[in-house]
Amino acid sequence: MRAAIYARVSSEHQERQQTIDSQFTALRAWAATSGHALDEAHVFRDEGYSGARLDRPGLDALRDAVRDARVEVLAVFTPDRLARTYAYQVLLLEEFRRVGCEIVFLQRPISDDPNDQLLLQIQGAIAEYERAVLAERFRRGKLQKARDGQYLGGKAPYGYRYVHRQDGVPGHLVIDEAEAEMVRTLYGWLVDDQLPIRQVAWRLYDSTWRPRGGGRVWSTATIHHILADPVYTGTAYVNRYDYVPAKKPRAHNARTGEPTVRRLRPREQWIGVPVPALVDQALWDRAQAQLARNAQLAFRHGTPKNRYLLRCLLTCAHCGFAMYGRTTFARPPRHPEHRVYTCHGKDRLRCPRSAICPSRLVHIDMLDRAVWAHVAGLLRDPAQLAAQFAAVVNATAAGTVHAQGADRQLAQRLARLAQSDRRLVDAYQAGTLTLGGLTPRRTAIADQCRAVTQQQLERQRLREQHHAAEEVLTSLTAFAERVGARLDAATFDERQAILQLVIERVIV
Repeated sequence: MRAAIYARVSSEHQERQQTIDSQFTALRAWAATSGHALDEAHVFRDEGYSGARLDRPGLDALRDAVRDARVEVLAVFTPDRLARTYAYQVLLLEEFRRVGCEIVFLQRPISDDPNDQLLLQIQGAIAEYERAVLAERFRRGKLQKARDGQYLGGKAPYGYRYVHRQDGVPGHLVIDEAEAEMVRTLYGWLVDDQLPIRQVAWRLYDSTWRPRGGGRVWSTATIHHILADPVYTGTAYVNRYDYVPAKKPRAHNARTGEPTVRRLRPREQWIGVPVPALVDQALWDRAQAQLARNAQLAFRHGTPKNRYLLRCLLTCAHCGFAMYGRTTFARPPRHPEHRVYTCHGKDRLRCPRSAICPSRLVHIDMLDRAVWAHVAGLLRDPAQLAAQFAAVVNATAAGTVHAQGADRQLAQRLARLAQSDRRLVDAYQAGTLTLGGLTPRRTAIADQCRAVTQQQLERQRLREQHHAAEEVLTSLTAFAERVGARLDAATFDERQAILQLVIERVIV
């Protein structure tokens, strides 16, 4: 690893006593013992500077090197050599760790000591306070710029170009005539021809206009945003939206509970910024009325019979995209409706590939009956499911028979590899091994350690899979008996709930 060392003395008396040289002696010995690469350009010092201040030449150079990722590990003799006050220590530790730089204190490493834990707690509190202060200052600064008439957007809307601040003129939007022609055409298609969004997307697909990304397919969300954004009437609004946590999150991950859902603020809180207009207010109002009418007539608001049993469970075997249900209506005397499952790979507006999927459409009633009959048959005969899960349990059990002995052997092998690595470092320090001979041997040992660690993780995964399979096998019979007697009388919603519970996916 690329290492750096830092030392500081704060008085001329300490300089005369050469205490900074003793710090560097210990720090260089640590780098050699640990096997880190220490370049002379990464030796930083501050002589005669107090630790109660941050404006030190050596510390500034060190922070620049860490910021530019030229340093991976930093060694300091004691925490007070880095900074005298807790607040400055917290600030520097947070700054270094944010970019992935490890910090090592030779004489007082951070451990489970109460004082060290207090430092960590203070570090978190100050870092959180700093983020909150910066976020509030940034928010108020943006609002003030908007009140002064400056456009605040990371990307100009379609039909405009953003001109950055220069010569005292704040950043602003100017009209891009080529894109503005397309925007006006879209409003004409919506208002005059009364087209829905997808029909507008098809016309754009056959036209010469292309999205800024360079692709051929226009997103319906992008088109709707162009047709609904009030910026095209001559006013861009700032502070228009607030962000709140999702009431029903689609997935539970690290961002669950964070404010990720956009919600309109009250109109009196909006801040208007004047921009060049592309359409007049009357045309924009007619466009909003047409969008509302299209939403009322949308197919998704049809009758409840257009529901699909295998919703969100189907995957096309040809293209790998999800499949969805579609109902079309024909004129009499033909069949009044045609219900099929199709995949997104057949939709040129959604599929990013050049060729459409060659798979055939699947009749909904036929596939629903086949899947439900198969699942119901398995639930009526729990012995078949139990046999399948028993095979899974037996397969995972084969890898856990001698689990304790194998785990012990892997741990011993890791210990031997660590001992070999220490011997190589000792030989290098004693002068019996050159750097050219040390590096490849340590690299080989590190590769072996990673391989052994991977084996340990794989064995842990097998154990977890074995325990999960045993739990499923234990509760499987009871579950099948509980629902088996009600399969014939199950309603549509109950059948859909059962299928979504027991099926991961159906590959068509």
